[in-house]
Amino acid sequence: MSLLDLPAELVVQIVDHLALEKETLCSLAQTCRLLQNECEKHIYATIDLHSTNDLTYIIEAFERRPARIACVETLNIIYKFHNNIQTTLEDRMRFNVCLHRMEALKHWYVESPFDNFQWDCDGGHEWVEDDMEEFRKALERPCLPKTNLRQDIGLSKLETLVIHSHGAAADFWDLGGFHCLFRHPTLRDLHVSCIVLPPDLPELESCIGSTALTKLVFDECVLNPKALDRILRTPKGLKHLTLGENVYNPRPLPPPVSEHLTLLPTAALEALSHVSHSLESLTHYDPLWRRPGRAMYRSQPLKGDGLRDFHRLKFMEIDPCSFLHQFIYAHVQAPPNLETFRIHHGLKKDYDMYNESLIDLFEELPPLEPYTRLESLKTLEFVQGTALDTREANASHINSSDAVEERHAYAYKLFKHGINMKMYVEAVWKTSLLPPYLHNEQKPELICIYDADDVGFRRHIVDDAPTNLMNGVDLLLSNVGWNITAMEQRRRAVSLAQRNADNNNASEEASQPPETDQLNYMDIVRLRHESGRAIAEVWQRMADMDDENGNGSSDDDDDDDDEDMEEGNVVFGFHVPGEFDPEWDDEGPPAHWFDNDVGLEFHEAMLGDEMVEGFLEGEDDEDDEDEDEAYAAALGEVWGPPGEYHELSSYDAALAIAIENGYEPPPGQHEW
Repeated sequence: MSLLDLPAELVVQIVDHLALEKETLCSLAQTCRLLQNECEKHIYATIDLHSTNDLTYIIEAFERRPARIACVETLNIIYKFHNNIQTTLEDRMRFNVCLHRMEALKHWYVESPFDNFQWDCDGGHEWVEDDMEEFRKALERPCLPKTNLRQDIGLSKLETLVIHSHGAAADFWDLGGFHCLFRHPTLRDLHVSCIVLPPDLPELESCIGSTALTKLVFDECVLNPKALDRILRTPKGLKHLTLGENVYNPRPLPPPVSEHLTLLPTAALEALSHVSHSLESLTHYDPLWRRPGRAMYRSQPLKGDGLRDFHRLKFMEIDPCSFLHQFIYAHVQAPPNLETFRIHHGLKKDYDMYNESLIDLFEELPPLEPYTRLESLKTLEFVQGTALDTREANASHINSSDAVEERHAYAYKLFKHGINMKMYVEAVWKTSLLPPYLHNEQKPELICIYDADDVGFRRHIVDDAPTNLMNGVDLLLSNVGWNITAMEQRRRAVSLAQRNADNNNASEEASQPPETDQLNYMDIVRLRHESGRAIAEVWQRMADMDDENGNGSSDDDDDDDDEDMEEGNVVFGFHVPGEFDPEWDDEGPPAHWFDNDVGLEFHEAMLGDEMVEGFLEGEDDEDDEDEDEAYAAALGEVWGPPGEYHELSSYDAALAIAIENGYEPPPGQHEW
């Protein structure tokens, strides 16, 4: 009995089961017409155009058998830029016309190869006037009146669309005829970047409440309330909205340039009111926080009910200067069922260094009273943008002793109002990366460095600060004598961990710890260790992805730094012999972290001048000084996450070394 003797329904199911076995499907497709039709539905279901070199093959396949075009369900146009890309226009246009027949297309991602400041190269103008124009025509057809709409035309089933493009002579592009984006009848998820909305969009007047859009993301866009009002009238039930204004691309914009939404709060709120019945999450990235001298947290009451009619709105993420923040300050105008409120501080760029009005959330938190008045609020989150190639990503900066204590006391006050506080690092791979984040670029990752629920507010407070050692946990971990073997060090650390666990269990059984807003010194050490480890893991993952994608920096200085890291094994500010290994075994850190030949070489960029002077005091060895200077020169701009994590990331090992060097823990709490 052959495969074709089975009922057609079973044959289809067998082919579906082989959907991911492309080579098998290609072999089956050559056996008969029935199997060819069924196999090619999977073979051509997803097309990834990473290079213009791929166009020749796919065009030939489509021309030999046009039915294959109707099989495409996912299309990713992500051509990589090359010097001769302008010569590929003809092939690109031959492929682009196929969009009109992609009737099964549901997911479409398109990205200009001329983005990232290359739009003025040869071919950038043609992308806008030819490629993008063909895309617009294909999107326009499903938007025709239903009497003229055929179900088998291209893009008539489109559900998700991402467009990253640019203008003919600028980094931003005018909406123009792309108002069809907001008229498409089946599109549910739309993400568009670097677009300039016109003063008005009368073309959308006939589409009120007619589209299926549930998620809309504006990314680094120039928005204005009137055009936004037109757009937000079109969806039947928009649930998720991101108003990402132009924050990180301060280059000249094409006219007309509209005012920011926060400067026209009444009109902006009127536009938002059209989705008040359905909106569940709202995000606003406001460029005004970068303006020197502008107060980021201030109360400026606005008239009206604010967001009181947004009954389904449960999540908000905004910059502190956003007009939406005013409705939180005036709690009677806040959403009645808001559960999670996230305050977002963007990434500081080079041109922000001298702007003293910019607040670092790791150093200063806003007044908490406005948030405690929100009866429905369950979680208050703070997000600080940080690049992993800057010193701000150091755990010593993020979790300095004073900052952690103040943060915990702040969270305790929120806890008494039934609100849990969280703090995140929004880790960006490099300061040179700007949104929108394109294909193969490292997208930011949120790293939780404080969660009040996890830390807790019940503990016995003891005087466990190492007063007999130099100030600061960094020097506790560094200014030690490496006079014990690695195995003995690890044995002691494990033994101490077990004793701590036994003592803690005994203490819990004896009495419930009291509620307090204070932390013990070793709690701070633990928090710093955990955040350092989390940041280091993200750093390593992003570094691996960067290597895989071949995204080396074009900047000569960055190249030099990468070379230094490879040759000298500079890992997060330390010169470590041997390969970086973030993995632990069940008994604690890898043994080589405690080898006697592993030297900690602190640079003043990591600890500050005063600490380094104290640490280096009394060193007269000229060879060591020369080595320190050579190391500092090799370090260059490689800051990155905290180095102390990699050498002594074990909380117990840190305490063990402290005891070995004279620290006396409180009686009955930590003993050998």
